[in-house]
Parts: sequence; C-alpha cells; structure tokens
Amino acid sequence: DAMLHHCIRLEEGAELTLFETGPAAARFNKVMEVEVADRAGFHHVRAQGRDHERRAATHIFARLGEESTFKTFTLTVNGVMTRNECVVELTGDNAVAHVAGACMGDGDFHHDDTVFITHDAVNCESRQVFKKVLRNGATGVFQGKILVKPDAQQTDGYQISQSLLLDDDSQFLAKPELEIYADDVACSHGSTSGAIDEDGLFYLRARGLPRGIAEDLLTIAFIAEAVQEVEDEALQELIVARVEAWLLRRRG
Repeated sequence: DAMLHHCIRLEEGAELTLFETGPAAARFNKVMEVEVADRAGFHHVRAQGRDHERRAATHIFARLGEESTFKTFTLTVNGVMTRNECVVELTGDNAVAHVAGACMGDGDFHHDDTVFITHDAVNCESRQVFKKVLRNGATGVFQGKILVKPDAQQTDGYQISQSLLLDDDSQFLAKPELEIYADDVACSHGSTSGAIDEDGLFYLRARGLPRGIAEDLLTIAFIAEAVQEVEDEALQELIVARVEAWLLRRRG
C-alpha cells in the first residue's frame, strides 16, 4: 500500500511540466495540491498502466490565479479499480483549466473519472475531455460538473465524455452537470456511447488492413481528442505508443 501527498506552488509567471509514470503499489492513494499564481502555467501528464492488479484513487485539488493556465491529462490502462478525481477553482480573471483523460479497459476493470470545476472569476475557460475504450465486461464512469458563480460572467465551459464499447458486455455510466448562476456564459456538455464505426472499419478493410489492425486504428482515432490536450508533442507520442502497445498485447 502507498499514500502520497504532493504540494506544488507555482509563483507568478512560472511554468512547470510534470510527467508521472511508473508503478506505485497494488493499492495506492495519491493527492496533489496545486496553487497556480497569476500568469503561471502548470502542465501535468500522468500514465498509469503497469500494475494489472492495481486499485488506485488519485486526487488533484487546484486553485488558479489571474491569467493562469492549468492542464492535466491522465492515461489509464490495466488495473482492477481506478478513480481519478480533479477539483479545480478558477479564482482569477482570464484563467484557463483543461482536464482530460483516456482509459483502456478490459475484463475486470472499473474506471471512474470525477471532475468538479468552479468558475468564480470573469472570462475564464474550462474544458473536460474524456474518452474510454471498454471491452469484456469493463465498466467506465464519468461524473463531471461545471459550477458558474453569479459574478463569473463571460465563462466558456466545455465538457464531453464518450465511450467506445467493443462488445455488448461492457458499460459506460455518465453524469454530466451544469450549474449556472451567471447570464453571460457559453457552456455545453455531451456524452455518448457507441461501437466501432462500421463504415470506417469497412473502408480500412477494403484497403487491405486486417480487422484487428483496422479496429486499433479506429480506437486510436477515437481517443485522439483527449490526447491532443497534451501540449508537449513528445509526451503525446509517448501516450499514443503506450495505447498502441496495449492494443497489440490484447490482440496478440
């Protein structure tokens, strides 16, 4: 078992990119507190996937100052139970918060993303982008909320959660929420579940690709919107490579 608690404070104008990877423990609880001062930028990428019997709970609590940026992306593969929780407060005007994730679930796998973003300042932007690929009875959960307080005018809030179900045994449970008390806002949310695009699959197979490889390419295309939230191109490529390796192992 492992319990980890990180406290990160970015001073005014500072920039930090943090990459988390590697096994932690069979059971672990991680907490990260992030204070992003005015005009500072925090970029966080996390890859969880080496522990097949992992039971994990992760938590991020972030507070953003004026004109600051907070971006976090988590890739989760393998494991038995994972809950990634993110609570963000935009307290300074013109701040930006992006929370994204992708998961690949197979069999005895339960994955939960829970996000709560509070807009408490003027002209702030938030994005939540989550993609889950599930098969062989895997379960995915998304709970996302955007709270816009009365003085948080000119808020731009976007939320999307989507699942790709590769069989009839898997399930995706979604609970998107908007709670808005300001009148000058642009907020949207959506959630969908679906199977592999048969037209796309036919197109690729008609050009000579085996079914397994064609399905893998469509799966990578499905999670692309979430992976593109990673600004560092080298880390983007690393995330895609890990997804490809997972798909290859499962297909093999």
